[in-house]
Amino acid sequence: MTKIGSNFFSNTVAEKELRRLDRQLRLPGWNQETLKKSKVLIAGIGGLGTEIAKNLAMTGVGTIHLIDMDIIEHSNLNRQILFTDADEGEPKAEIAAKNLKKINPFGNYIPHFGSLEELDPRIYEECDLYIAGLDSVKARKELIRRAVHNRKPLIDGGTGKWAGHAYTYLPGENACLECDPMREQEREDLAACTLVGIPRKKSHALLKGLLYFESKMNRQPNVKNLKEMMIMLEYANELVERHFPTRSKFTLDDAIQQVDFHEPTIITINAVIASIQSQEALKLIHHLKDVQLGMLNDEYTIYNGLTGKFHYIKKPRNEKCTLCSKYATGIVKMTIPASTTLDILRALIKKNGYTYDEEFPPSFYKIDASDMDILDDATTIKELKIQNGETLFLSGLTKDNKETDLYVKIYLK
Repeated sequence: MTKIGSNFFSNTVAEKELRRLDRQLRLPGWNQETLKKSKVLIAGIGGLGTEIAKNLAMTGVGTIHLIDMDIIEHSNLNRQILFTDADEGEPKAEIAAKNLKKINPFGNYIPHFGSLEELDPRIYEECDLYIAGLDSVKARKELIRRAVHNRKPLIDGGTGKWAGHAYTYLPGENACLECDPMREQEREDLAACTLVGIPRKKSHALLKGLLYFESKMNRQPNVKNLKEMMIMLEYANELVERHFPTRSKFTLDDAIQQVDFHEPTIITINAVIASIQSQEALKLIHHLKDVQLGMLNDEYTIYNGLTGKFHYIKKPRNEKCTLCSKYATGIVKMTIPASTTLDILRALIKKNGYTYDEEFPPSFYKIDASDMDILDDATTIKELKIQNGETLFLSGLTKDNKETDLYVKIYLK
């Protein structure tokens, strides 16, 4: 029988959905069934995540897992389209899933109100790729570890002020996010010695203005109270006049940012970066199923919204990366009964060429959780509530006469 090979006839995509998607079905190289069968994980349902989720839902991606531990705030409403009819305090992931169902009722949208560490590890394994719209370096580090260990592509993105970036990690092909470690944006804190001394930098004057108000009122100023903010601002600008006479004074906006800091952002930059991430995801979904659609972009892409220009940077792999190189901490997979205790599991690991001092045995840590806790050797996998597919960290081993650590991925019989 001749294979039909047409987007307009499908056993997996409903006829009504095909009618909705008619225009994209006509794209050369497009395969709607491939999208329908795909599973995508989106971490962070904020300015980027909502746009990406909306884009992928409208193009007919079959299953989208939405992970976010935050609730909706009033400031989200002007730039996060999935929350326009929501109430403050509702979980972002749950409201996003509900509204995606209105946009395309044929998709499967699964909310997870919690952290990346708390997510069922099997979800990381079953998804085809991960997309990050995260504003935390800690969360990015967790997600790239999952991507490397599960050999899944990760499309990262971020925005700040008038610029944004996007980058696709392709396992074994380009740099992971740890090859060039990320750093949190530094905010200047006021050292105790600076409190009683002359401000060494202009920025110290604003910090001292904040501390002046706190010393008088035993609390921070209310950013919605102009009188309170002016007390802080006037004190800070007196210090500027006295110690930095050639410098400009602080504005009220400067003072508000000092008290209530949030990275400035605007929906137009979010839309550009989210569109890039979405487009790369659509190409990746096809490529992962051996359907060639365009070329994957393995470069770090920067967009400057004030000039309208894009810049591209090659990201070669770090041959000594602690996560993705041959020098990275090893990972072994163990299939064991839930009744297995950790001391028995440790003995089983010897079969993989690892040794240890019996008098000072290595310690197990549970890392797929918010805190990295040391585990009791005599406790069973079941008692520790370790999930199928969860990863433990084992510290204090020796292999090839070198001290080493090990990740142990647990599968339950």
